Amino acid sequence: MTACQRQAPLSAAEPPLPDLLDKGAEMKRENSQLHSTEKSKHEHPTILLKPGKLPRAVDQAESALLGRSEEFRIFQRGGELVRAFCLPERDDDKRLNRPKGSMLLEPLSITALTDVFNRIAKWTRKNSSGTARVDCPPKISAIYLSRAGSWRVPVLAGIISAPILRKDGSVLDKSGYDAATGLYLVSGEEWSRIPEQPTCADAKAAVQTLLAPFAEFPFVTDEDRAVHVACILTAIQRRLLTACPIFGYSAPAQRSGKSLLAECAAIIATGKPAAATAISGEREEIRKMVTSALREGHLVINLDNVEHPLASPDLAKAITQPEYQDRALGTNRMLCLSTNVLWTATGNNLSFRGDLSSRALLCRIDAQVESPEARTFQISQLADHIKNNRKQLVAAALTILRAYYAAERPRQQVEPWGGFDGWSASIRQPLVWLGLADPCKTRSVVLADDPEREDFRAAVHALYGEFKDEEFTAKRIMRRCRPNPNRPLGMAMLTVAAGRQKEIDSRSLGWWLRRVHGRILGGLRLEQLGKSSGVARWRVVKAPSGQGGQGGQSPVGGDTVRRFPRYLKNQQ
Repeated sequence: MTACQRQAPLSAAEPPLPDLLDKGAEMKRENSQLHSTEKSKHEHPTILLKPGKLPRAVDQAESALLGRSEEFRIFQRGGELVRAFCLPERDDDKRLNRPKGSMLLEPLSITALTDVFNRIAKWTRKNSSGTARVDCPPKISAIYLSRAGSWRVPVLAGIISAPILRKDGSVLDKSGYDAATGLYLVSGEEWSRIPEQPTCADAKAAVQTLLAPFAEFPFVTDEDRAVHVACILTAIQRRLLTACPIFGYSAPAQRSGKSLLAECAAIIATGKPAAATAISGEREEIRKMVTSALREGHLVINLDNVEHPLASPDLAKAITQPEYQDRALGTNRMLCLSTNVLWTATGNNLSFRGDLSSRALLCRIDAQVESPEARTFQISQLADHIKNNRKQLVAAALTILRAYYAAERPRQQVEPWGGFDGWSASIRQPLVWLGLADPCKTRSVVLADDPEREDFRAAVHALYGEFKDEEFTAKRIMRRCRPNPNRPLGMAMLTVAAGRQKEIDSRSLGWWLRRVHGRILGGLRLEQLGKSSGVARWRVVKAPSGQGGQGGQSPVGGDTVRRFPRYLKNQQ
């Protein structure tokens, strides 16, 4: 029997004998825990309220809470005391559409915490006739909530709905709170066992298991297929990754299946589709959406049917930084939220702009038919198929990751990607090790389709065509543009430095020059030469050979000629 054939138990109907024994032992432990929990429900500590002893009563309330915080799913996160709960029905609002059964986090209010304190302790007060039973005073809860930074309840790193590979190579598959990772696994299911020392052959068989449901999708290249596999692995491991890219799914026509691919990645990791939202063009609305989504603790968030180049400084910050700071909506209180969330985006001919283009991977599919929705497939209800085979698919994903760990994580010859080193080591390199295409090869497509990068490159080339190696100032650029704004220079500067009046604005131009200087665009680089009488002086120079960057063009012509056909004519 080959190593690849040993993958069969992942989908076997009956587990082998060791699994049955483990299951019996686990049931005994669960019954023991159940009896212990039932017993604890009748052993409420008594807290006597005395004048001048309020801090002591608050300390006692916390001690009572510590033993039952997991039972009530109460944790501390981001400077808040939060409670995890399961959404009983689908909830759609203008910011985020949440599917039924989603596990969410909500900050505990004074009223909610007072209710918990009443449930876990007996509150008493002495009076003239002895000791009387009373309700917990709300000020007890108010004082405890004010002790942010000194709470002793467990710190929550995130909620997960599937097993995950810890950093030491062990698998977290037991429901409840895991002190080693700070994660709370809400699933009470019995998961498929992962081999202790899976081989490379086991991992390759697991890749085939993971790809089998998607065999009929028309991925444009092997790199696009690898992006989808990377998205699935990232969705499972996201809570333990410091940062990861945003995964885009694109197709030239509607109803090609791009949203279904993103949905299936979320179902494998969470058991249900991702929380979804339409993306607004207004920065303030996007900022509010990001804050709300991070505060609620979602694992996967999908930006659905993006109709314009996706750009957001706030989303870019949430993707790369381990923590995201923003005001709590409607208050002046600052939140410090964990960003261990996977962002996906779908759209027809999806593109990313600005900072997001350097933080994105793109999975492209192309049915190459006029009506993609008319196609038929062997798996007619793919989402249901994924749900029914979810345990096997999760086991396949973890087998891939654990095999790479068991092989002592051999380093692969891949180009570094600054900001995502941990993700590359944990997700990207295992796939390359198994012979899959490098998913980061799609970055060249993302960068080439970035309209902002294209505009910046065209503008730098226009400056080079106008001034060659001469020095210039923003005022001199404005002077050259005014007589004939339809020349390539004027058209390029209008694209990057237009004001409210749809004319070149001097302040916008100065801001753009400061933003672009030092970057290599199409083999050229804008350099600042210092200041003279407080005015910045600039010059465009040719970059050293081999530093053209992603999607670079030749210094004379290239993208500038394509965007401004009269460029060469004006130079002759």
